Amino acid sequence: MKKRTRRILIAGLAAVFAVSLGVVVCQQLQYGKNDRAIDDARRLAGVPAEGKSAVRRPQSASEETEEETDPWADIDLEALREVNEDVAGWLAIPGTDISYPLIRPQDNETYLTRSWDGTPTSAGSIFLDYRAAWEPRGFNTIIYGHNMRNRTMFGSLRNYRKDGYWEQCPEICLIDDEGVHYYDIFAAWEPRVTDPPFSPEITTEKGRQSFIDTALGRSAIHTGVEPTVDSEILTLSTCTGVGHATRWVVQAALRTEE
Repeated sequence: MKKRTRRILIAGLAAVFAVSLGVVVCQQLQYGKNDRAIDDARRLAGVPAEGKSAVRRPQSASEETEEETDPWADIDLEALREVNEDVAGWLAIPGTDISYPLIRPQDNETYLTRSWDGTPTSAGSIFLDYRAAWEPRGFNTIIYGHNMRNRTMFGSLRNYRKDGYWEQCPEICLIDDEGVHYYDIFAAWEPRVTDPPFSPEITTEKGRQSFIDTALGRSAIHTGVEPTVDSEILTLSTCTGVGHATRWVVQAALRTEE
């Protein structure tokens, strides 16, 4: 009886191991598939090669020379639209691996499981909330991406919980048909899915100020950047990995030229 019980136990453990191994292999295949799709997008768009999105623009006009121009200025969005007309732009956080086509979808479900080129993938895409105004943008533009275990897509946004990380990667770069736009990060925190960061339509001055005050007050980082009710804000949103009641968001305000 003991030998039989032992054999059953060993067989059960072997089955569990086989299933777990299969899940890991499948996951790695999905990661590889998504990496190839994103590499294709970067090649088509002519994204700066150094560290994917590690290139940063000069921080002031005095730093620029005739030979040194904004490395993001030549992104070819039309080449991407030949593959998928839903491509709205390109989103990057210089100094990180976040550098992806930005999709403007018809709903908030399709691109959870589709790559930028429309092919099925568990990694999904980086996409706008379908309710968001785009040209011109509204007060709060919400952008979604999965929190992948291998830190791809929006997986590295969790790093903004760490001391010193914001100083290394303080801005978000958004390229659209109008050009290159830089947003200064002002908050990183964990709101409920019913909280104001997930409202693209905030029209009153009081509502906008409350939105800003809440973000600054609950932020895990303090950058010194303070948006106004007239600012144009990006809210990057991803899962926390713990339940579905909250999300991790990183927010930034459009840098205005002085």
